[in-house]
Amino acid sequence: MRAWIALGAAAWAALALAGRAPFAGRTRSFVIWWALTWLMLDWHIGMLETEDGTPRNLGPADACTLLRVWLVPAAAGAPRPWMCALALASDGLDGALARRAGPTRIGRDLEGLADVAFATAALRGAARQGWLGRGAAAAELGRIAVGIGYSAAVWLGRARAPEPRVVRAARPATPLRAAGLVAAGLQRRRLGGALVIAGALCSALATAAAVRPRG
Repeated sequence: MRAWIALGAAAWAALALAGRAPFAGRTRSFVIWWALTWLMLDWHIGMLETEDGTPRNLGPADACTLLRVWLVPAAAGAPRPWMCALALASDGLDGALARRAGPTRIGRDLEGLADVAFATAALRGAARQGWLGRGAAAAELGRIAVGIGYSAAVWLGRARAPEPRVVRAARPATPLRAAGLVAAGLQRRRLGGALVIAGALCSALATAAAVRPRG
């Protein structure tokens, strides 16, 4: 874990010292964010075990997830198209790698946290840069807030894990929302906004259908 944190810090420092935007202007935010990530991993190190209780170290799937976490401060400043494309690719890859090696409890929860953190940061950065309309950003942020509210209500109100089919209902529309962020980064504000809103709407409808009682 310490080696991974050190590697992330070194990579950011190299980009910042080279003057690469937006890394050079976001170092303070990164230091705070990466320190919190370190603490979070340290506090949850006991969750690095498979569902049957077999201990397992951080692996390739966790690397893909932590890559999105690492990108958060940069995306909050200016979500470049390559960042959004890389986040989408890592999101698709970490699930496959986790299934191959055996998913861990921390990996399951960390993946969702990484997705929310990166999406929120990218939407904020795109809106601040004027690449994405505030209405489109608000629509997607509202969808994210509802998802967090649902999970929190189930965890705290019912003392059980949220229904997987509800939590995963929005995933099929992820490429659509990611494409909107990529388009926004390419200065295609109107197209980006339309794709983000369409993705948020599709996700909301899918989630509502999943919440509806079966039978």
